Amino acid sequence: MLDTFSYHNFSWQGDMRWYKASKYTRYAPVVVVVLMFLSIAEIAFGSVWIANLGDTMTVPKIIQTLLIPGCSFFNVIPSLHLHLLLRINPPTLALCFSSIFSFVYLFSTLLMLASCGPSAKGVLRPLRRSECYLGIEGGPTRYGVTKGIWAAFQACNLLSAILYAYHAALAYYVLRGINQRKAAGIVEVEDPEVIAERRAKAREEWVRMTKRGL
Repeated sequence: MLDTFSYHNFSWQGDMRWYKASKYTRYAPVVVVVLMFLSIAEIAFGSVWIANLGDTMTVPKIIQTLLIPGCSFFNVIPSLHLHLLLRINPPTLALCFSSIFSFVYLFSTLLMLASCGPSAKGVLRPLRRSECYLGIEGGPTRYGVTKGIWAAFQACNLLSAILYAYHAALAYYVLRGINQRKAAGIVEVEDPEVIAERRAKAREEWVRMTKRGL
């Protein structure tokens, strides 16, 4: 896998529109890499959680612990392809997907934290059995995960929500700059042959990585 990253137009600078927009937007590829590792950690913690639920496993819990992190993983892989290999990442697309994932992660995290808090009342109280860890009052008594795994999973979820929101903010900043330049009559032109060559090489590298099981 490492030699794949030495080919052709791979660069941590990524899309030059992002790189030149500000000193913060140039770190967008790094943010996406961190999100990838977070999604892997979440899938690992979620798998342990599901494996310990026994006959109390429910569809909402599968969605919360495996489906959301899984979707995040399959979102960041193409995003890395656009940032680092193709190096043409449409900010509108990044803004849309990152905003959605930020909201989903934030909602999931707040639901768990609110359900497991000492002041959980009303509709949140019954959720303690499925949302909380073993040993908490009103929580699961036989099947579930330890407080450590629960806390680690929540920390990863919260960090993912923050980083997705940050990536969305970076995308908005880049998009705003592009629109401002268009309004000012500044046309950004890149050699079509260079773009075509970059896309062809990126496709070749993508095929190479998928064959190696990345």
